[in-house]
Amino acid sequence: MEPKRLIRQEFYPDGNIRVELSFTPDGTQEGPVKTYHPNGKLASEITYTANRMEGPVKAYHEDGSVRAEFSYRDNKRHGRYCSYYQNGQLAVEACYESGIVNGPYKTYYETGKIREEAVFENNVRVGKAMTYHENGQVEMDTDFENGKVVSIREFDADGKPVEKKARFSEVIRVKKDE
Repeated sequence: MEPKRLIRQEFYPDGNIRVELSFTPDGTQEGPVKTYHPNGKLASEITYTANRMEGPVKAYHEDGSVRAEFSYRDNKRHGRYCSYYQNGQLAVEACYESGIVNGPYKTYYETGKIREEAVFENNVRVGKAMTYHENGQVEMDTDFENGKVVSIREFDADGKPVEKKARFSEVIRVKKDE
């Protein structure tokens, strides 16, 4: 038999529900947690098990469309993460392992065209990352080693190489002897 659950609700000043939480009689957070936008529509839903986030999560834009889908395992993001624009187009997709980004990482323009492709290992970018102009032309071709940029090639929207400008961190300051 499932233990009795207590529900706690919090409200916005106008009386609309803001959050609904489930607890066991001993105060352990257990069961669904729902948050709501000020307009009364569902903002997110997640399940807690013994005070820890566990299982699928869905978040919603104020109009009710899905904003993000992902999962928790043992209180850490785990598995595929997807976020969406309000128009339903995919915005970001990534893979998590115990709270750490590992594997392919992609972002998209609101039109659905790819914006960026990269690979992460233990929350660090590795290898080649490509960024694209909205017309599909390569914008930046960046090589990473241990999370640090080792080379960048930049291109304009027509695919022509862009002259690299010195970044502030690359400017060498020379201190004059007094």
